[in-house]
Amino acid sequence: MSSKINTKAEKTQALPISNLKSKTYPLSSLPAFPISKRPDNRKNFNAIWEILSQTYPKPEIELDFKTPFELLAATIMSAQCTDVQVNAVTKVLFPKYPTIQNYANADQTVFEKEIYSTGFYHTKAKHIIQCAQIIIEKYDSKVPDTMEELVKLPGVGRKTANIVLARGYGIIDGIAVDTHVKRLSNKLGFTENEDPEKIEKDLMKLADKKDYDDLSLTLIFHGRRVCNAQRPKCDICGIQELCPSAFL
Repeated sequence: MSSKINTKAEKTQALPISNLKSKTYPLSSLPAFPISKRPDNRKNFNAIWEILSQTYPKPEIELDFKTPFELLAATIMSAQCTDVQVNAVTKVLFPKYPTIQNYANADQTVFEKEIYSTGFYHTKAKHIIQCAQIIIEKYDSKVPDTMEELVKLPGVGRKTANIVLARGYGIIDGIAVDTHVKRLSNKLGFTENEDPEKIEKDLMKLADKKDYDDLSLTLIFHGRRVCNAQRPKCDICGIQELCPSAFL
């Protein structure tokens, strides 16, 4: 049986390169910034912050806790996990471990099972237990209240330390940069950096120190409720006219 295939692909002949015409564009029509980066929008920070601070007045952390150590433990568990899920775990966990000594004496295998649903449970359990042991041994059972001391604890970086200081002790040192703060800071044109510590420094140059903690929580709430990573709701966003990423 003979097969005769006459597809359009067979009939289509490639044009010689010499026949292809390239279209040129004047430099004035090209964007002045790399496509992958947002334009510098720092000049609009104050206007954006005024709107957002009115949209989310007096923001409160959504993690449940009663003591600085509970806040420390909850914040460690919140890495790559929602506050809702962490709260569901700590609702059972905190009553079972009422003192820091209880955490220091915890069986890690058992503890891992108790916080399993927060993800990365092995590392989180190890860090929380180690933190308790170190705090008892070096700090007389009191969670440190300085950045320098906090970041020396296992699993504690500047983000966690800033949260513990601000919400556990009312001490404002810096700005907690999580995934939402990182993403929105770039989308809004406040920074070109990807490193959380560099982003924190960039934001600290723009914001008043008294607003550091509120700024972090506000960007988190806006990222969760309006400026979603996959489907940002630009049509209902109060800062769309000031945002270089609106409707992109």
